[in-house]
Amino acid sequence: MPAVAEAAPDSRSRRVRFGLNYTPSKNWWYCWSDWDAQSIRADLADIRALGMDHIRIMGLWPELQPNATFVRPEMVNRVRELLDLAGERHLDVEVTVLNGAVSGFLFVPPWMINNGTGKVANFFTDQDTLAATQRLFAALGRGIGRHPRFLGFDLSNEIYWFAQPLGIDVAPAVGDGWLRTMFADAEAAAPGRLHVAGIDHFPWLNDDYFSRDALGSTGSVSANHTWAGWVDIFSTYGPMSTPSLHYSEYFIELIKAFHTDPRRQVWIEETGISSVWMDPELIPRWTEQSIRNMVSCEDLWGVTWWCSHEVNRGLTGFNPLEYDLGVYTNDRRLKPIGATIADLVREYDRNPPKPIHRSAALVLPDGMVPSIPFFEPFMRLIDKGVRPAVVKASRATDKAYLEARGIDKLIQLDEV
Repeated sequence: MPAVAEAAPDSRSRRVRFGLNYTPSKNWWYCWSDWDAQSIRADLADIRALGMDHIRIMGLWPELQPNATFVRPEMVNRVRELLDLAGERHLDVEVTVLNGAVSGFLFVPPWMINNGTGKVANFFTDQDTLAATQRLFAALGRGIGRHPRFLGFDLSNEIYWFAQPLGIDVAPAVGDGWLRTMFADAEAAAPGRLHVAGIDHFPWLNDDYFSRDALGSTGSVSANHTWAGWVDIFSTYGPMSTPSLHYSEYFIELIKAFHTDPRRQVWIEETGISSVWMDPELIPRWTEQSIRNMVSCEDLWGVTWWCSHEVNRGLTGFNPLEYDLGVYTNDRRLKPIGATIADLVREYDRNPPKPIHRSAALVLPDGMVPSIPFFEPFMRLIDKGVRPAVVKASRATDKAYLEARGIDKLIQLDEV
């Protein structure tokens, strides 16, 4: 256990919430079927010792729902017990449900597989599957929906990475309809909670699965997973470059351009770093500066780092960097990155971070995919001393909207 003071129990009132994606040190998420409450209790003590106020956890869909009409009461009870254990450490819990795809592994419910063809049902459109997912959310809602430490449901972890290897592809209009249906089911099961869709860069930088407008208007807040390493930012621009250090900031400001409510919040639900991508000596400094840039943004709900503990190396088949991502080693020794994050949390508890007012906005042309041709001008503005917001071209003449966001200067791409 590190000698780090715990945060005060009222940390829910923080301007920016801080948490970790929980990775159980003993047997990863296979722990659902090999339950060890004492090991989990020790892991959660580690997390709280860093001053964290919440965790995000991963359900495994086949474990929760081995049959379309059967949700395992034992698994629901274990989710509730994990929330009880988190409550002992004043940790709130976001529960990710329709997984799907986690850390490079696929977890396909057997009832979705046609035993004659091996084809998996299209879970975005198949009516039997949609009815089954509604039953799953309802069962979880009955089991944990009123728990005092339950934050809400994350529908699924990056569900398109589950769909793609199974040959399931849908147009954004279909994906948007699925989002609305799932959020309605989540809200019916647990009214008033923080329900989100865990999404990384892919649908924001591709016109596939979901529209950017839907991602910016469905659910309680806009959750995003900002992994600079997976999209070659470090190798292209350098580990301590402006694009590297401001990558998450970019996505926060980009996403806000698609909000219909100017005060809707963004949640950096995953972000992280590995020594596979960067010299270990640079990691604490990169982490500190990256977080400072995130909290410079207004309307940021929180930052939830990936992850708590390194994956047990006795488990094979993970991408090599999965064994390196924890802020703790697998045997619960605090790493320099963990100490850095804890220091920042203590600093922000003493002096809450003040956001930068972004009165200048870079205009995103309608229909433009906000990839490199938009990303690089955003970064050039930062290099010039401007910390921009982002505005869609279709909103650039809406005076009331610009006033609500405090924007009084618009910058076109050809001006950068």
